Amino acid sequence: MKWSNGERGSRLSGGKSPKVARREDARIAFPELDVWKDMVRDCKLRVAQAKKLEIAVKEALDDIDRYHGKLQSRPSRDVLVKHLKRFEKALSHLQIECRRSAKLMEFFLPFDTLGFIGESLTFLAMSEALGRDVFPKNYDFQIEFKQSQGKRITLASVEQDTRPMREALGLKHGHLILTYLVERIHGPLERWIELDRLNEGGRKADAVRRHLIYRLAEASPDILGKDAAISTTGKFVDLCSAVLVACGLPESGIAKAIPAVVKRLRADQAKWGIGRTP
Repeated sequence: MKWSNGERGSRLSGGKSPKVARREDARIAFPELDVWKDMVRDCKLRVAQAKKLEIAVKEALDDIDRYHGKLQSRPSRDVLVKHLKRFEKALSHLQIECRRSAKLMEFFLPFDTLGFIGESLTFLAMSEALGRDVFPKNYDFQIEFKQSQGKRITLASVEQDTRPMREALGLKHGHLILTYLVERIHGPLERWIELDRLNEGGRKADAVRRHLIYRLAEASPDILGKDAAISTTGKFVDLCSAVLVACGLPESGIAKAIPAVVKRLRADQAKWGIGRTP
């Protein structure tokens, strides 16, 4: 759910929203409107940059909200953590095996498996996995031609028409797409395990701080025009300090935590095949 600054600010100054109530333990919240405006001004952000920052901060806080929401309604924590870690470990092993067998997978994976991978995904998802546009050429013309013949175009018909093309992509690149999917599924599980430290027995402020820094580092190219630097000084450090303090976290330890978080992000991006900005 996306709120404007005013909506979020009014909720903070009046009755507490369910999200804010769930976040009380970590004592963080989206800054009130006047605090937010002062921070944007101090960081010298343009309107578009401020909007990107707002989206990144709210999405990071929403991640934490969803986690706390799960805590309130979930079964026994010990049981869930045990199974989550077991599942993450299994995916981690699969991810390692995909990399180890990268040059062999296309030969030992059954054609049915490779074809199913392609059939099950959209062209957009496969384009992201392969790092290039794999949309069928001239398909818009085919749609226009069918419409000129009075044929009805639906999502179901488009999926059916493109199924052979998607299957062909799976047969040719299914091993690469599978590796990409495993890595993208595994990544959030790693972060959820990190967020589990928000619960009793963990260092809440540290886990929240790292997650916010991670999400800000992801959005840094859109906010600051360049990747977050592995440093304890600079514009990105100033941005993180301003945002985290405005959200209610202590300033102490922010700069020191940034290099490790940025290194982790770059490692994740390398695994996912996401390039850095020039």
